[in-house]
Amino acid sequence: MPEQTAKPARDQPATAGRQALIARRIGAWLVWWVLLMSFWVVLDDSIAFDELLAGAGAAALGAFLAELVAHQTQTRFRARAEWLAPALRLPVDVVRDLVIVFAALWRRLARGQEPASGFRQIPVRYGPDTAEGRTRRVLLVGGKSVAPNSFVLGLDSDRQVMVVHQLVVTEGEPAQ
Repeated sequence: MPEQTAKPARDQPATAGRQALIARRIGAWLVWWVLLMSFWVVLDDSIAFDELLAGAGAAALGAFLAELVAHQTQTRFRARAEWLAPALRLPVDVVRDLVIVFAALWRRLARGQEPASGFRQIPVRYGPDTAEGRTRRVLLVGGKSVAPNSFVLGLDSDRQVMVVHQLVVTEGEPAQ
């Protein structure tokens, strides 16, 4: 009988690291799939089997592509649960901005009044240049840009401000 040789101990950490990487990528794929499948169900508004099957396939392809792009760019998404709490405020912000923009449009059409548009600097904490810090900044920019009255042009790390263009300038918004 041939004698079996044991693998050297130094290969075990490499294997464990590779397994952790694969598990993390599978986990990220599953998160993308759940998000995209949920989006499909909301948009399609049907729970018929064939519709769900098509959605599952589309979500799987979308999750694969999202994870592939994230892997190729070496992007890491690290979020904290408390960062997602301000997202609950987004529907209110969108409705408020819709009212502001449509009121300005009405004044422009009915009376010919030009709205006062311009740029604002909103104080923000820029944060560290880590995966977690970059994720926080992406969520800040996306959250502020989703409402129709504001669009983020950039973040200034030196002055700790977010530069925002507003269609109708509003005062007194809370700092992020």
